[in-house]
Amino acid sequence: MKKAYIFLAEGFEVIEALAAYDVFCRSGIDVKTVSVDNKKQVSASNKIKVEADKLILEIKDFSDADLLYLPGGYPGYENLANNSKVGEIVKKHYENGKLLAAICGAPTVLKKNKIGLGKKITSHSCCKDEMSENYVYTGSPIEIDGNLITSIGAGHTVDFAIKIAEILCGDEAVKKIKNGMELK
Repeated sequence: MKKAYIFLAEGFEVIEALAAYDVFCRSGIDVKTVSVDNKKQVSASNKIKVEADKLILEIKDFSDADLLYLPGGYPGYENLANNSKVGEIVKKHYENGKLLAAICGAPTVLKKNKIGLGKKITSHSCCKDEMSENYVYTGSPIEIDGNLITSIGAGHTVDFAIKIAEILCGDEAVKKIKNGMELK
């Protein structure tokens, strides 16, 4: 069974985190939410409170993860980017050739930690100029370059999560997801 962790920072985007969580569960991925702070309850950008499965400090080793997923949302993506522990974990994961996903403003975590420099990426348009300095910014809804997968924003979350599930679990998982969600 594939394993994924979704990092939650104060101010995360609900759709980007929880819709992805739902799609991953439907595909059979063992997915856990991880608070990057010292409390399990994390407030989203719209003030909805979510209780994370784990605290980042409770997990000593993320090497069992096939995927690390970074949702955007403001100021969530800035809180992820400014968390040195997140940077350390994400960089090691990426350098070990494992799948790293970031949506909306979360690709700025890559820049802050010098991850995947020169790769093709996409992100929310508010980050375009910043990201274009060190990456080939495409502005596509979803961009895949090696083990790095990025998406432009919340409106593309389900498609983004389905693409990730396809990469990790194959076509049969995607058929199951789409049937269950009435997507054709």
